[in-house]
Amino acid sequence: MKHVIFVLLMAAILSGCASQSSLTPAMQADVANPIFCEGSIDCKTMWKRALLFINLNAGYKIVTAKAALIETGGAWGGNQSKKLSMRVTKSPRGGLRNQIKIEAWCQRGINIDQDCSPKADETLWRAQLFIREGIE
Repeated sequence: MKHVIFVLLMAAILSGCASQSSLTPAMQADVANPIFCEGSIDCKTMWKRALLFINLNAGYKIVTAKAALIETGGAWGGNQSKKLSMRVTKSPRGGLRNQIKIEAWCQRGINIDQDCSPKADETLWRAQLFIREGIE
C-alpha cells in the first residue's frame, strides 16, 4: 500500500512540472505557422515590426539589431530571471522570400518558459500577430 501511495504522490508532483500552455488550440496553431515575407517592402515592414515589438515587450534591451538578427540581452547560462529574452532571425528561402523566426524564453524554475513574465508562449503569439498584421 505504501508503494501505491508513493507512486500516486510522485505522479501528482511530476504532473505539476509539465509545461501547460496558456494558449487556445487556435492560438497554438497560429504560432506553429511560420512567418514568411515576400519582396523588399514586405520584408522591411515585417522586420521593422519585429524590432518595435521586441523593443516594447522584451524584458531586456536589444543588444543586436542587424539585417538578419535582432537579439536582446538576458537570460543566458543559468541566470535566474522571469524577464523575457528574445531573438528574431530572417533567413532566405529562395527568390525574394524570407522566413522570420521568433524565440522568447527566460531562465526561471522548472517550467522555464511558463515562469516568464509575461509568458513566453503568449508573447510569441502576440509577436507573430504584430509582425504579420501590425496588430497588437
